[in-house]
Amino acid sequence: MTTETIKNDQPNTNMDFANKIINLANAGLQEGQSVEDLAQGIRHAAANFSAYAFFLTEHNSKDPNDVVEDFVKYFEYYLSAHAPKQEPSPGLADTIAQAKNEI
Repeated sequence: MTTETIKNDQPNTNMDFANKIINLANAGLQEGQSVEDLAQGIRHAAANFSAYAFFLTEHNSKDPNDVVEDFVKYFEYYLSAHAPKQEPSPGLADTIAQAKNEI
């Protein structure tokens, strides 16, 4: 798994760093660590470093909710990107035929 890249397929600085973290997590999976433990560790590290950076950043808003909203935006995007693909639902005729067979 990797993160998305910008239009010309050249990773920007934060995506390059994100891919390094994901590669570390993928290595942990290969070593037998649980996906839940790895995800929790990444969230812990992200929260810790984000809180640290929040107070060092002069040019951004001083509202911590901006950081949380940014995380939620990325999380929602990747939930959609990694969601299992669903088969198209059967049409009405198929549903009626299945109901008739079940009676």
